[in-house]
Amino acid sequence: MNRFAELLDRLAYEPGRNNKLRLMADYFRSTADPERGWALAALTGALSFPHAKAGLIRSLIVERADPVLFELSYDYVGDLSETVALMWPAPLVQGTPSPLVGEVRGEGSGGEVKASTIAIPLTTPTPNPSPQGGGKR
Repeated sequence: MNRFAELLDRLAYEPGRNNKLRLMADYFRSTADPERGWALAALTGALSFPHAKAGLIRSLIVERADPVLFELSYDYVGDLSETVALMWPAPLVQGTPSPLVGEVRGEGSGGEVKASTIAIPLTTPTPNPSPQGGGKR
């Protein structure tokens, strides 16, 4: 499927119709079945995943992320699959750094993996002093 991803990438950036046809012909000539069939179905819009519907994907991400954050992100990004791909949480693996800054993962008393956040003090920027010495006279 990496070759198919490369084909899609090249087709997206190729402006000429004849060059796109040549890219597809080369791909289908050099690719064996069943990958060739899957690629043809995907390119023609005939590929269907009956169990992967938008409602199911939306409910899965709402279970794994903050629903309000998801709705705001989806409104900003505008594409469900891209929003879910950006928000999908990484698996919690013992000893690996978290994708969130300042988060440390450790094992709880029952063997479950827990995440805790380290408080990082934020400093308030101080205003720049006036070049004339400031203040009213």
